[in-house]
Amino acid sequence: MNRQQSSEQIRNRIIDEAARLIVTYGYDGIAMREIAEAAGLSKAGLYHHFRDKEDLLVAVLTNWANEMAALADAAGREPDTRAQLTALIRGLFAQAPAQRALVRLSNQDMPRLSEAARASVARCYANGLIAPISAMIRTGIERGELQPVDPHLATWLLLGMLYPFFHTEQAAVGENGAAVAELIITTFFDGLGRRAD
Repeated sequence: MNRQQSSEQIRNRIIDEAARLIVTYGYDGIAMREIAEAAGLSKAGLYHHFRDKEDLLVAVLTNWANEMAALADAAGREPDTRAQLTALIRGLFAQAPAQRALVRLSNQDMPRLSEAARASVARCYANGLIAPISAMIRTGIERGELQPVDPHLATWLLLGMLYPFFHTEQAAVGENGAAVAELIITTFFDGLGRRAD
């Protein structure tokens, strides 16, 4: 391979810089010129890879969804539902705060996208995170590991517990990430009430 970066490497660098800047300043708070500068490109160089800011946002969120799908796939290899969801949540908390904040970003910025772009991002989000969690819960119910509840509702309950930590102000849990993940799993599976001896 020659010294010049491949088109894919440049594209990935743009996506990484755009994700960082959009999480920090918001979709409306950042211009394509600033993204180009952060990626070390001219504005024309940026537009060579992405036709507009919406196209770039969709790429950022699609990349995030693909990473979530890979995380869920790895967690799905664990032996039971509790271990699977523990691995998934620990994996989420092991990510950089800005990466976790992309979950919330995907919801905040969806209304700004065209209908086609919204459908694409929603599909990625559903396939990358919601469907795998639902499948883990459904399998756990079928194996008798969980109570017979609606898997979809249980998925949203778990995501609801995670959601505050997807916000940029709350995302920086640092070394407490493992403890937060453990508390969420304990609350989801066991509740917080004391057991009678």
